[in-house]
Amino acid sequence: MSKRKSSLERARNQEVTLEILPSNAYQSFRCFMHDYPTHGARYCVHVEYEIHLIRKGSGHYKIGERIGKFKAGQVSIIGSRVPHDWVSDLRKNQIIHDRDVVIQFSREWLEKASQSIPEISDFELLLDQAQRAIIFQGKSSQEAEQILDSIALFSGIEQVMKLMEVLLIMSRAPEDEREYVLEDPYQSESGPTARLVAEKGVSYIFKNIDKKIRLADAAKLSFMSESQFSRIFKEASGLNFSEMIRKLRIEHGCKLLGSTELSIATISRECGFTNLSNFNRQFLREMGITPREFRVLNQKQKDNLLKMVFGHKNQLLQRAKINTYMDMHSKQISEFMTKIDTKQSKQR
Repeated sequence: MSKRKSSLERARNQEVTLEILPSNAYQSFRCFMHDYPTHGARYCVHVEYEIHLIRKGSGHYKIGERIGKFKAGQVSIIGSRVPHDWVSDLRKNQIIHDRDVVIQFSREWLEKASQSIPEISDFELLLDQAQRAIIFQGKSSQEAEQILDSIALFSGIEQVMKLMEVLLIMSRAPEDEREYVLEDPYQSESGPTARLVAEKGVSYIFKNIDKKIRLADAAKLSFMSESQFSRIFKEASGLNFSEMIRKLRIEHGCKLLGSTELSIATISRECGFTNLSNFNRQFLREMGITPREFRVLNQKQKDNLLKMVFGHKNQLLQRAKINTYMDMHSKQISEFMTKIDTKQSKQR
């Protein structure tokens, strides 16, 4: 069978995308498996640290500006804001199922935990070293791989304990079982102020998608006046703050229309609209069809429409390289539905 462009060619020809990862009130970190290729597998950067296991396949990674080879069993930790991607060699139309195990967590989470459990502060050196990105080898890699390969099967405190085991293995790995990918700790070349402002603004929208969103509150998060925040936000994203709110709310509505059986009225409230008619009007303006018409489309039609509409949005955001990461995994959808059911039962 014929091959696509090689993984090396595809790894070289990538532009970094800034990911804003949605927070989850039910989890202190994100843990999931994913296929390759998939929307979330791309050359990206995010503030969270990432532990990564390649379960299957081989190809080339791109970390920072460094390109190297990978194969099944590779275990690594990537620092905050270090661009990264793993590009597999594929036959035409090939999909590698459950290729990756990914754990993403914030340094703030570990720092807060260390206030109650001081021993956790032992991991701080590892996080500093992760700014060079580390690929583990030998016994350390094998032990971490064994835990990571099944960590997604656990939940709650058991999953937290598994993550602690992996961090302990990594922090104690001897130097001859570490490959530092980058010579120096990674430093972003682009202006941090505009990107950080855009990131905080979009993150604030995500966290309050079903509530009233105020420009003043978003500006306070960046310690700026409203006018200064608005100017820098638009400079970074290409959209003013109110336009961004509308687009992210409509995108969130599309996700709920496609992945849940909630009524359109309920979805409108969960997207932060105070009345159904306004939701219908804004949805029609953004998508070109009504929510009801969108819901009855088949999956391919939905995907094509989303790509067409929000592909344009991503062009507008290109200067800041922001890509909204709204894909909800099945577990998150289940938790979201539980939250909705709880809300509705209280209202009764």
